[in-house]
Amino acid sequence: MALELKAILYLLPFLIPFAIFYLWPVGRGAWMSLHVWNIQGMQKYVGLANYKKIFSDTDFYLYLWHSIYFVLICTPTIIALGLGLALLINQKLRFRTFIRSMFFLPYVLSVSVISFIWLRLFDSKHGPINALMHLVGLPGDIHWLTDKHFAWWAITMTTDWWSVGFVMVLFLAGLQEIPTDHYEAAKIDGAGTWKQFIHITLPGLSRVMQIQVFYQIISCLKLFGQVQIMTGGGPGDSTNTMIRYIYVTGFKKDMFGLASAQSIVFCLIMLLIAVIQFKLSDRKE
Repeated sequence: MALELKAILYLLPFLIPFAIFYLWPVGRGAWMSLHVWNIQGMQKYVGLANYKKIFSDTDFYLYLWHSIYFVLICTPTIIALGLGLALLINQKLRFRTFIRSMFFLPYVLSVSVISFIWLRLFDSKHGPINALMHLVGLPGDIHWLTDKHFAWWAITMTTDWWSVGFVMVLFLAGLQEIPTDHYEAAKIDGAGTWKQFIHITLPGLSRVMQIQVFYQIISCLKLFGQVQIMTGGGPGDSTNTMIRYIYVTGFKKDMFGLASAQSIVFCLIMLLIAVIQFKLSDRKE
C-alpha cells in the first residue's frame, strides 16, 4: 500500500495537468454536446439530437472525405521526402550540420507564418512560383489557391515544406541506429545499393516508419491552419476539412453544442484509426 501511494505521488505532477487540461475539457465537451449551447451558455438539454443531426448532414461526410483525402496525398509524400533527405544527409557531406539545420528550420515556425509565406508564393499574378514556371518555359498562369484541381496540392506542398525537417530528423536517428557492419557484410556478398536499401535500411527503419505513419496520419487529419489562411475552405467547399467544419459551426454559426458533438465524433474516428494502426503493426511484428 505504501509503495502504491508513493507511485501515485510520483505520478501526480503528470496526472494533475492531464486531468485539468485534457480530461476536464473532453468531459465538458461531451456534456456540451448533449445541449443546445451558444455564446450565451446552455439553452436546453437535447440528448443525442446533435449527433443525429451530424449523421444526417451530407456536409459531414464530404468534409470527412476531404480530411481523409489530405491524409492519402500528404502522408506518403512527406514520408518519402523525409526518408530521401535523411538518406542523403546521412552521407559524408560537407556542411552536413548546416544542411540539416536548413531543412529543419521551417518546422520551428508557426503554421500561420508558414501559411502566409506560401500564400504569397502561390499568388497567381505576382507569386514567385508562377514567375519561375514562366522562366523555365512552363505554363505559369496556374491559379493555385482558387482552382480546385490545384488547391489541395498547394496545401500539400506547404505542409510538406513545413514538416519534412521533423520527419527527416527522426529517420536520420533511425539510420544511425542501424549497425554499419550489416552494410559491410552485404557489400562483401555483392549486394548493390538498392538491395541494401530493401533488405537492410527499410527493415532497420520499420519501428521509426510505424511511428512516422501514425503521427503523420493524425497530424494530417487535424489540418486547419493552412486551409483557413490559404484557401478559406475554397474554392467553393473543395478544401473544407473536419476541423474547419467544427470551427465554422461553433464560432461562425454560434452552435457550440453541435460543434462539441462534431468534435467528439471526429475524436472517436481518430481513435478508431489509431487502434487499427496499432493492430496492424502488432500483426506485422
